[in-house]
Amino acid sequence: MIRLGAAEVSDQAMGSIVRFAVESVPGARLDTPGRVSRVLPGRRGAVEWTVAGSVASVDVDVVAEHGRVLPELGDQVRTAVAEHLGRMTGLAVGTVDVTVTGLDHEREARR
Repeated sequence: MIRLGAAEVSDQAMGSIVRFAVESVPGARLDTPGRVSRVLPGRRGAVEWTVAGSVASVDVDVVAEHGRVLPELGDQVRTAVAEHLGRMTGLAVGTVDVTVTGLDHEREARR
């Protein structure tokens, strides 16, 4: 739970904001929760965040559509998450770290 002035934002709401932001980027989707948590200590899911004062830092694990340019996709996800969180919560977003944890080959196979 994050307190924003007189309002509180639940962990589920924060996760939903980030999920929607990632899904707004063509060729990106959140990874399955827990996939990376098996190899990275301290990670519990595809979205993690911390808030210090009024500044949020976010870590996001995404699966990229096969054929996407990964640095460009990462930049698009970073921008979308920062814009959505800032607009919907009023928090400043200090960092958005994007880890591409896999490639989605399903769309490639359907072509």
